[in-house]
Amino acid sequence: MGYQTDAQGNRIFTEKELPHGQSRFLRTDIGTELMNVNGLAPGGTTIIWNGEGTYWELEAQGTSETYAAKNGTYGLDSGVRTAGQETRFDYGSNQDIDGSYQTVQFWMQPKAFPVGADLRIRWRTSGGGTPGNLLSVEDYVPNMDLDVWQQVSIPIADFNLDETDVAKLVLIYALQGGQQFYFDDFELVAAGAGGPYTFRAEAPENKIWHVGKIQLGITAGDTGWASDAFGDIAGGLAQGLVLRMKKLSTSEILWSHTYTKNVELFLKLQPSRDFNFSDDVLMVTFTLDPEPAKVMVTDDEVLEFLVRDNLSSISDMRAIIHYGEEALT
Repeated sequence: MGYQTDAQGNRIFTEKELPHGQSRFLRTDIGTELMNVNGLAPGGTTIIWNGEGTYWELEAQGTSETYAAKNGTYGLDSGVRTAGQETRFDYGSNQDIDGSYQTVQFWMQPKAFPVGADLRIRWRTSGGGTPGNLLSVEDYVPNMDLDVWQQVSIPIADFNLDETDVAKLVLIYALQGGQQFYFDDFELVAAGAGGPYTFRAEAPENKIWHVGKIQLGITAGDTGWASDAFGDIAGGLAQGLVLRMKKLSTSEILWSHTYTKNVELFLKLQPSRDFNFSDDVLMVTFTLDPEPAKVMVTDDEVLEFLVRDNLSSISDMRAIIHYGEEALT
């Protein structure tokens, strides 16, 4: 399948024979393909809010309650919010979040999340400016299950702050009213060597890859693989493996899947085959076939895996895409 462009700039898809190709997902910092790495952010943490001390000021929407705590004595109950309301944490003055920190993370437990709702997150300056990207928390967690605690971990780079100093972390209850959450332990992880790591597949300039399959191969000991044990890692992953499509020029996330446990991995990707080796090692290949949707990779719209957990106990893990390549003229 290829396309032509009409006078208005619209893409008109036409049947077309395209040469087949494969591409590996490569780590953006060093170009390697092995994904069984320790993707945990290694730096020390700076507390934004945990209900226990005086850190950043809770500026709006939410109350400190004992019943809302994940850890310690107090957590934050957002209360039932109307669409567009916010929970804000104010440092008091602008600071270099982009240069000083690698990750922002917190715990959340959805209590009410109506159909069509979206919990969004962004940074603001002390003067009310809104640099960088407005992100959806759902792009970083596997689900929004009610009454279940899960940790949210977002790379600071995804906000695309472009070295702008900011003062406020803002949660926005978007699109639908009736949302309610318990929150706890908002933290910043200091910048330093280590994860999270991004593995990317992108086409060369003036090429379009029409993706037929995305394949993820995992090799691990054949002793576990329970529904809560991603790749035989007991208890699954705290942060989750993310597969997403991203527009590099705007840092917009076009779509995203997150896997923390085998049940999510097997549900969202298709296990196409498995193989038992004689040394009690199991290899499973997972496939995402985009049909009938069209997934097209360019030098700007790319596919990425985001590794935020320690996957070093997995024997091997890597991913490829199969595509038909179209040359732009």
